[in-house]
Amino acid sequence: MILDLAGIVILALLGGARLKQILLGEWWALPLFLHAMFSIFLLVIHRKPGRLSPFLQRVTAWASALMPMAIQINGVIPLANRLVSMAGVGVAIWTLVVLGKSFDVSPVDRGLVNRGPYKLVRHPMYASELFSVLAMVIVDLSLRNMLITLALIITLILRIRWEEKIISGYQAYSYQVRSRLLPGVW
Repeated sequence: MILDLAGIVILALLGGARLKQILLGEWWALPLFLHAMFSIFLLVIHRKPGRLSPFLQRVTAWASALMPMAIQINGVIPLANRLVSMAGVGVAIWTLVVLGKSFDVSPVDRGLVNRGPYKLVRHPMYASELFSVLAMVIVDLSLRNMLITLALIITLILRIRWEEKIISGYQAYSYQVRSRLLPGVW
């Protein structure tokens, strides 16, 4: 509960920063603002789980979810990279819409969702997040950004494994949708 509340506060602060960017004419921040605000809304209204995942898993999940904010891009970001990143954010928003009250950051069983982007890959939120981050990090391959991206990949793999163990009916679903993040690869 405390982690969720802290995460909501951080997302609200992020949303405020994105709103400021939008007001200053940085149009590309709009999808990021919408993503943050819709995430907060869903975290407030989501179904309460029967049991919580272990504390370390919850902390890791929140750290993973907030990790992309630590990436710093120095210099001008090409329009193509911004558009690719925004496409990733667009898929993330689509995934949030499909998840609805089943959305959470921590690995818990709020019911299996197998429609929308979940017909293409088993973890579209993580795939879209990684896609969006990579589109930006490739612009500035600093040691910091590469380490954050590596940490993000590791935590996403952990989250995937935890969720696949905890969600009821997941094994049958994994036979229907074979790819976790990238169709035909993994």
